Amino acid sequence: MRNYGAILLAAFLMLIGPALAADDGQPAPEGRTVTLDDNGKTLSLKVNETFLLKLGEFYDWNITIDDTAVVSRDVNVLVVRGAQGIYRAHKSGSATLIADGDPTCRKSVPPCAAPSIRFRLDIAVSGDAIPKAPAFEIIPAIIALLAAVRVRRK
Repeated sequence: MRNYGAILLAAFLMLIGPALAADDGQPAPEGRTVTLDDNGKTLSLKVNETFLLKLGEFYDWNITIDDTAVVSRDVNVLVVRGAQGIYRAHKSGSATLIADGDPTCRKSVPPCAAPSIRFRLDIAVSGDAIPKAPAFEIIPAIIALLAAVRVRRK
């Protein structure tokens, strides 16, 4: 009877290898939180740092960034109620985030007369891009190859 332990181990590592490689060493998003109190301020970040933009839920926000190569929103990230997203610094430089807010009560009948507001955040990013750790995608393939060689020798 053949020893299929090595083959099973190789198959298991091939399945979990991509999950291990998904961690790219970037900081967790629970770092800084930017609120309405930060209006008109400058936020200093290092490359790959993130911040949560949490301007509240009493306005419908339209957010623009003048240089998305420097800072942009992380897509497909679920954020808490009242937050507008997690934003990541990509490279050294500066960018300006503008958020125009219309009061949500304007959608009611009759609509309210509350004024819109504008939020501005200047962002300064310093540092070079952090190199990624060596790719772990190759490890499962190497293990599978070694297991195949071992089985073939028997």
